[in-house]
Amino acid sequence: MAENAENTEKVVETTDDISENAENAENVTETTDDQEEKEPLNCTVTVEESGAWKKKISVQIPREEIDKELNSQYGELKKSAEVPGFRKGHAPRKLVEKRFGEDVSNQTKLKLLAQAFEKIDGDYDFKVLGEPDFDPEKIELPETDDLNFEYEIEVKPEFELPELENIKIEKQIIEITDERVNDAIDELLRRRGHLDDAEKAEENDLVWADITMKVEGEEATEHLKDKMIRCDSTALMGVMIEDMAEVLSGAKIGDTCNCTAEVPDTHEKEEYRGKKAEFTIAVKNVRRLMPAELNEEMLNSFGMDSEEDLRRNIQDNLENQVDQESRRQMVQQVYKYLGEKIEFELPTGVAARYTDRVLMRQYYDLTRQGVPEEKIQENMEKLRAASSTQAASELKMSFIMERVADKLEIEVGEAKLNGHIAQMAAQQRRRPERLRDELQREGRLELLESEIREEEAVDRILEMAEVVDAPVEKKKKATKVKKDTKEKKVKKKKKEEKK
Repeated sequence: MAENAENTEKVVETTDDISENAENAENVTETTDDQEEKEPLNCTVTVEESGAWKKKISVQIPREEIDKELNSQYGELKKSAEVPGFRKGHAPRKLVEKRFGEDVSNQTKLKLLAQAFEKIDGDYDFKVLGEPDFDPEKIELPETDDLNFEYEIEVKPEFELPELENIKIEKQIIEITDERVNDAIDELLRRRGHLDDAEKAEENDLVWADITMKVEGEEATEHLKDKMIRCDSTALMGVMIEDMAEVLSGAKIGDTCNCTAEVPDTHEKEEYRGKKAEFTIAVKNVRRLMPAELNEEMLNSFGMDSEEDLRRNIQDNLENQVDQESRRQMVQQVYKYLGEKIEFELPTGVAARYTDRVLMRQYYDLTRQGVPEEKIQENMEKLRAASSTQAASELKMSFIMERVADKLEIEVGEAKLNGHIAQMAAQQRRRPERLRDELQREGRLELLESEIREEEAVDRILEMAEVVDAPVEKKKKATKVKKDTKEKKVKKKKKEEKK
C-alpha cells in the first residue's frame, strides 16, 4: 500500500495531465465499483482572479465523498489484510485501520485529489503556464470535516487578434553595393587571421582576465578564472556590460579594471535581480586579431585566381542571400504590426521564468540565418544578460505568434520537425539523431516545434499580405575608405612594435 501511495503521489503533478493522473490513481486499487461507469466526484470548485495571469482555485470535497472512498479502500483491504491472530480477510476493521490507517488515508487523499483535478480539467479550459503552485504533501485528510484545499495557477494571457489578412508589407529592394562586398571580404580575412599579443587593449581586442563579481547586499562573491572578454558590449556572469570597450581601453597585463552594472530581472539567481553588481577585472593577457592579407596565396586558398574573381564570387553569394534578408525584414514588419495592435502587460518576473522560451526563439532564428555556432553562443550569452524589457518583448511576441498559429490551424508533423533538425545538424556539422536526442534531453524539442509553427504562421500572413516594393537608400561606395583604414591600422601597429 505504501508503494501504491508513493506511485499515486507522482501522478498529481500538473493540471494539464489530469485525465491521465486520475486513470493511474484509479488503477492503484481495484474495486467492484470499477466494473461500472464511474460517477464524477461531487465537489465544489471556485475560481477567482489572483493577479495578472493568475487564478486561485479553491476546492471543497464533502465528507460523504471522503467516507465513501475510505469505505471502498478498507473494504478491499480487509479482504486481503494479514493481521497477526486472525485469518486472512477476517480481521476487524478497527485493527485494519490501526495497522494500515496512515497508508489508506494517504491513498484516499491522493485519489480524491486526482478525481478533483479530473473534474476541473473537464469543467474549465485553463491554458496553464508551467507547474501549478500545489504541493499534495501539505494537504491533510481531515478526520471528520470536509476536505478543503486551494492552489494558484499561472495562465497564458488573453487577448484578441487583429486582422491577419491584407496587412501592408514593404519589400525592400536590396542592392549589393561595393561596401557590402568589402564587408564580406573583411569578414573572410578576419576568419583567416591570427591573434597577436598587444601591449594595451583597444576596441574589439580580446582580453583574458580573472573576474570577481560582488552584488550589493550579498555576502558571497562570484569568480571566473581566465575568462576571455571581447572589448565590446559583452555579458559577464549574466550581467550586460555595454561599455566594456571603454572599461578595458588601455589596459595592460597586470592591470586591474573596475566597473558596475545593474543585474537584469532575467538573471538566473533571483536574489541578484535588480541589484547593483561591482566587477573587478584582473588582466592576464591582451591579444589582437590581425586579419589575413589578401595576397596570391590567400586567393588560391579561396580557389580564386584574382581579387576580381573573389569579388564576383562574393557578389553572387550575397545576391543568393537577398531573398533571406528581404524575408527577415518583412517578418520584422509583421511582428511590429502585431506588437502595436495587441497590448498586454507581462507580470513582474515572468520573463525570467520563461527565459528558455525566449532563448530558443533567438537560437532558431540565428541558426536559420547560418550564423556560426560560436557567434550564436555569444549572442545567447548576451541575450541571457539582456534587460527585462528586451526579454519581455521577445516573450510577448512568442505568446502572440502561438495564438496566431492556433487561429491559422498550423500543425507541425514529425516529418517536418525532423527535417528542420536535419537542417540545423547540417549547419552545425552534427548527426541529426544526436542533435534530436540533445534537444529532447534538454527539454528544447517542444520549444523548437513552437518556433517552426511560428515561422509557418508568419509565412501564411505574408502570403495573405499586400506586399509592395520599397527601394532602400543606396549606401555610398567605400572601397577607398576601407583601404585607408587598413593602412592606418598597419602603420599604427608598426609604431607600437617600434616602441
